[in-house]
Amino acid sequence: MAIVLVTIVVTGAVWFSQSLKLLEMVVEGGAPLLVFFELMFLVLPNFLSPIIPVAIFLGLLFTMQKLVQDQEWIVMQSVGMGPFQLARPALLLALSAMLVHWAISIDLAPAAQRELRLQRHLIQTNYAGALLREGMFNAIGPHMTIYVHERTGSNLFKGILIHNTRDPIKTVTLTAEEGFLVGEKGPPRLVIARGTRQERNNNTGEIDWLKFDQYVVDLAMLNDAQDDNVLKAYERPMGELLNPPLDPANPNAPREYIAEANERIVFPFYNIAFAMIALVAVLGGEFSRRGRPHRYIIGVLLVVVMQSAALALADMGARNNALIPLMYAPPLTTVVIASGWLLRLRSSRRKIAHA
Repeated sequence: MAIVLVTIVVTGAVWFSQSLKLLEMVVEGGAPLLVFFELMFLVLPNFLSPIIPVAIFLGLLFTMQKLVQDQEWIVMQSVGMGPFQLARPALLLALSAMLVHWAISIDLAPAAQRELRLQRHLIQTNYAGALLREGMFNAIGPHMTIYVHERTGSNLFKGILIHNTRDPIKTVTLTAEEGFLVGEKGPPRLVIARGTRQERNNNTGEIDWLKFDQYVVDLAMLNDAQDDNVLKAYERPMGELLNPPLDPANPNAPREYIAEANERIVFPFYNIAFAMIALVAVLGGEFSRRGRPHRYIIGVLLVVVMQSAALALADMGARNNALIPLMYAPPLTTVVIASGWLLRLRSSRRKIAHA
């Protein structure tokens, strides 16, 4: 129960922070509320991956400390249960969490990221108003910036400035008193009224300008950026990561894909590693109803260091695949050391029992 509670609280906090951005994008763009809930569901698997091992650690630490305070550990030890027998339920729980974590990181999270990319693409196309925030310079694709002084409705704007550098030969700057978005069933277009168009030749420096009563700006370019059509490593299925397709535009892609595949495999092992840290923190040493605060603090610090090391080693592995084996070192080393500690604890208690 404690593990479920920790998972819900931590996930809820991170989820809430992300929901504000998604809600703002959906509401300002005039998209249906159902789209917001769908986006919220799609970002959830990505949050769960780093949270599950930490929830296992905190939940086990809390639960086992409660058993110590209630002297239930003493009762179980008095009937002959050794450290590994006491640890068996915790290890089975950690093993189950590891299997769930694998399912999330290998299949569910990448699939959710691909669907999230698609939904954001649809919002940008069908609800482009979400991209135009008042009082801000809004980047629309790699070559266009739009400033809106005031927003009077979901798709109505006043005080518009548009800077377009898509053409390498000329730069176009538009200003208009007002405008509105159209194109609910097609590429989004911004219709602006009562303004000026200034065009500067980048080679000669000559500037031409004209006034207009109405002008139409095509915003479809926000969907044709090159990287929008190429899946990132974290979005790709496991099969593509293990057999990476050729990508002439990104020669480093195969190295990144192999590192991502190993990251998905190794991160679930931290469920076992963190469970072992909690077990050693509670079972190691002499019994005390007050617990062992110093051991718990050391355990928390170890978890923080290992989480940081996992992220750092994943980044190093993506830069140099020869370092990928190091990604497996922290969780596997922790399991081996913790297992040796519990074995030594069992043998020492046997000696005391025979004495």
